[in-house]
Amino acid sequence: MAFKSTEFKKTTRKSGDDRMLYPYQIRDDRYTAAIGYAVAYYERMVGKRRSAFEADTLLEFFGDAKLARGLVACLARTYAWRQQTFAELFGVATADQLLRAGIRTPADMRSRLYGLANGRYDGFILPHQRAEAVACLCSRLACTAEDAEHALQPSENPVPAAVNAPMLTHEQFEQGLILDSEDQQVLVKIGLTPQADEVVARYNYHAIETALCHTDQLRLRLRGPIWNIVRSVHNLARRYKLRYKIGSVRSLFDDSVELVLFGQKDAMGSWLRAGRRVVRALLRLLAAHPDSLASGEALVHLGSQTLLFRLDERVLDVLGVAARHSPDESEPWEEDVAELFKKAWGRAYVRGRTAGWRLRRDPEPLIGTGGVVVPDFALIRGNERLALCLTTGKATTEALVRDLVGLGGRASALAIVPGEVAERLRACPVPLAVYDAQPAEAIPALISMLERRHPRERSAELTPWQRLERQVAEEGFVGVEAVAGLLGCGASEALESVRRWGGA
Repeated sequence: MAFKSTEFKKTTRKSGDDRMLYPYQIRDDRYTAAIGYAVAYYERMVGKRRSAFEADTLLEFFGDAKLARGLVACLARTYAWRQQTFAELFGVATADQLLRAGIRTPADMRSRLYGLANGRYDGFILPHQRAEAVACLCSRLACTAEDAEHALQPSENPVPAAVNAPMLTHEQFEQGLILDSEDQQVLVKIGLTPQADEVVARYNYHAIETALCHTDQLRLRLRGPIWNIVRSVHNLARRYKLRYKIGSVRSLFDDSVELVLFGQKDAMGSWLRAGRRVVRALLRLLAAHPDSLASGEALVHLGSQTLLFRLDERVLDVLGVAARHSPDESEPWEEDVAELFKKAWGRAYVRGRTAGWRLRRDPEPLIGTGGVVVPDFALIRGNERLALCLTTGKATTEALVRDLVGLGGRASALAIVPGEVAERLRACPVPLAVYDAQPAEAIPALISMLERRHPRERSAELTPWQRLERQVAEEGFVGVEAVAGLLGCGASEALESVRRWGGA
C-alpha cells in the first residue's frame, strides 16, 4: 500500500553529485497521544456513515496534513468504508421482496423510478407529486415480488412469509435510491483494534515502500548460499515479470552477491506499477532468505526529481531484516509450490469444500513492531479476511515463526508447514496445518480449523432462497450440489429453479 503523493512526507538533501531521499520516519513517541485519539475516534465511528465523519478534525489534530493523511491511510488496514446492502438497511424480508421484484442494486431502484417518471409523469416528477409516485412504485414492486414468488413455488406449497412482508416506506425508498453514494458508506472494522506503536510501524514501513515503488533500479548486496539466492531471484523475476542482473560471481562458494532489479515506466510515464512488483519480489526474496540483505540503494523517480535512496541499517530494521555475517541455511523460492496449492484450492472451492473461503495472491504484508510477515495468500469470506503463509523447509519455517512472534500474537493469520518441523514450533502464535509432501495435502485440515475458529452464521428463520442469496453474497459462487441441498431438491430441478429465479 504505497502512499499517495499527498500522503508521502519526505526530505531531500544534496550529497555530492546525488540528491538523497529520506522518507520520514517516526522514531519517538511524540505522536502516540494523537494516534491514540485517532484510533478512539475511529472506534466511535464504526457503524456510522461517512457523511458524519469529520476527517478535517484529524488532520488539524496532528498539525502536519501530509503526516496525518499517511497515518489515516495506515488506519485503513483496520477500518474500511463499505456500502450497505438492502438486507442490512431494510431487513432480510424486505430485501428478499426487492430481489423477487428484480431490484438488486440502488441503480435498479433508480431505473424503476425513471421509468415511472417517463411513463406516467411525462418525464418529470414535480415535488408535490413525489410522495404519490413513490407510493405507486412501492405498490408495484410488492405486486411484482408476489407474482414472482408464486411462479417459483409449487402449487401445493403455501407462499412463504417473506412475500407478505410490508413494502418499502417512503423514507426507505429514498434511502435506497442513494445507498451506493460515497457519503452513505458505513465504517466497518477489520481485525483487532490497532495499538499506537503498531500504527507507527505501519507508517514507517509504508513510507519506505512508497520510495521503493518509484524505483528505476534497486541494487542489493545479499549474503548467504549464493546458488539458492540466484535460483530465487530467477524464479521471482519470472513470477513478477521483472528484469534483473546478477553481479560477477567467481564461484558458487562465494558468501555474497550483488543483485539489480529494474523498474519500468508504464504508458502514462509512471514507475508505480512496475515498482509495486519490485517491492513484492524484494519481500518474497527476504522471506525466502531471512537475514540475507546486507545493504542496498534505489534510484527513485518522484515527479521531476531523480533521487538516491540508501537502504541503511535503520531501513533494514523497518523491513524486518537483521544483517548477519553468517545467515542460516535457506531454500530457494519456488513458484510451483504456491501455484499447485492455488489450483488445488480452486478445485475444492468449485466443489463447495472450502466453506466459502476464497484465495487471493500477494496480499499486503503483516506489519508490527517486531517484524514484517509476507503471506502467500489471503483467505477471504464476506467481511472476514485471514493471512495464509506457506513454508517448505526448516529455515523459512523458523524465520516465519520468529516474525510471527515479533508481531505479538496479534496477526490474523494461519500457516501451513512441513510435518517434519511442526513439533518444534510450539511457540508459534498462529494455528498450524501440516503436510508431508505438498502443502495442498493440508487443505482438509485447514478447512476444519477454519470452521472451528470462524463458523458461519446460520439463521433458521431465513427461507431457503434467502439463505441461498446470503451465501452467494458472502462467497461469490455456490455450486449446483450446494444449491440443491439448500432447496431440498435434485440438481437438475435446482438449476432450473435458479434460472427462473434469476429472470424473475
